[in-house]
Amino acid sequence: MELEKNIKIKVQGVKKTFSVGENDTTILHGIDFEIKKGEFALLVGPSGCGKSTLLHIIYGLENPTEGNIIIDGEDIWNKSKDWRANFRNKYIGFIPQQAFWIKSLSVIENIAIPGVIAGMSFHEIIPKAAQLIELVGMEKWADHRPYDLSGGQQQRIALARALLLDPSLIIADEPTGNLDQKAGDELMSLLADINKKFALTIVMVTHNMSQYDFGTKIINMVDGKIVETVKKQK
Repeated sequence: MELEKNIKIKVQGVKKTFSVGENDTTILHGIDFEIKKGEFALLVGPSGCGKSTLLHIIYGLENPTEGNIIIDGEDIWNKSKDWRANFRNKYIGFIPQQAFWIKSLSVIENIAIPGVIAGMSFHEIIPKAAQLIELVGMEKWADHRPYDLSGGQQQRIALARALLLDPSLIIADEPTGNLDQKAGDELMSLLADINKKFALTIVMVTHNMSQYDFGTKIINMVDGKIVETVKKQK
């Protein structure tokens, strides 16, 4: 049981099939793996291999055709849609490939939005947002508008926003996909530092082989199957 307590995510027999007309297309062919608490796991592979579909299933947005996703002992697809939404809001921070911002709000106010959605006032949550904007090195831009920033800067802000409610898990869907090499490496370094400093579990999709060194576990997918899992020493 001690090993079980150390497991953050367990993916068991996950299959995903889409129906198009009279034809069924299987995207995921029975996926099995575990991610331990505190790991920085990179889900890698070529475009179209099913990485993002699997990530959305883990996040609780897209249901599997078969199989189970167990996070902290909770089988999330045996719960209601409302339960999953509440679970995501409380325990999971999400970083998309391209973040959505409220144009009328400043950078620091956009970081604070998850707290407002959770029922807090800006007055209550802004101090926490200020701590996080400093953590990601963007405090000088607190009063700017997000769309005035570069892509790399916006993704740093997206990371700060994902951390606002003290999640136990960060899920990132190709957050460097629209960035140049320098900005992408800077974001990866920041994610790796936060992973080490706070022992925060991170699951990230990427197809950029140059980023593999930042992770502590590499889960390699090809054609909807796991072909290799590599645990790295850090």
